[in-house]
Amino acid sequence: MNLHAEGLSLSWLVGSLLIWAGMLVWALRTAPWYKVQDDKGAQHVLLGAAMVVFLVWLFGASIGNGLTFHFLFMTTLTLMFGPQFAFMAMSLALVGVTLQSGLGVLAFGLNAVLMGVIPIFITWWMARWAYRVLDHNIFVFAFFNAFLSAAVGIVVSLGVGAMVLYAAELHSYDVLKQSFIPYIPLMAIPEGFVNGMLMMAFILFKPEWVSSFSDRDYFK
Repeated sequence: MNLHAEGLSLSWLVGSLLIWAGMLVWALRTAPWYKVQDDKGAQHVLLGAAMVVFLVWLFGASIGNGLTFHFLFMTTLTLMFGPQFAFMAMSLALVGVTLQSGLGVLAFGLNAVLMGVIPIFITWWMARWAYRVLDHNIFVFAFFNAFLSAAVGIVVSLGVGAMVLYAAELHSYDVLKQSFIPYIPLMAIPEGFVNGMLMMAFILFKPEWVSSFSDRDYFK
């Protein structure tokens, strides 16, 4: 859901930019830099993932009235790189989308919060909860950590986005009820499926790319 700056009040735009800036400071200060500092392969994978997100977000499906749907892929980024690097890769991708789509620089923070911060931290919280409470096996990782958290993340993200559109008076409730809200639950299954399949493929063929996965814990 690529929101344009036009029509949004300054308080929404500035407030979300401050949230994004605070998250960026946190990510830069707490990121495990040792994992990528001297590893060219890891750096290339991270940049490649950011490029994929940029392309997916750039070519979303528009349903009219300025409303756009696309995959988020934040669950895949988070499980692969952790929340800090996922946030940085998302921000890098969003810079490109903002410039290419003419969303307006001031809308950057709000889009980052809705499409990045919310699903990233839902995924990370669910993954940590699952590690503490659920069995450590590959099926729990693929279904709960990847499929379910991706589905929950996009539903919450789009739901909050709908509330922002209504509160900012960009669209009336009738327009949202007809053209946006009914599609929110329909995005859960494809988002979960794509992220789940990607993570299953990565942990089988490229487990070194998935920082949250451990052969010792999940394969014993």
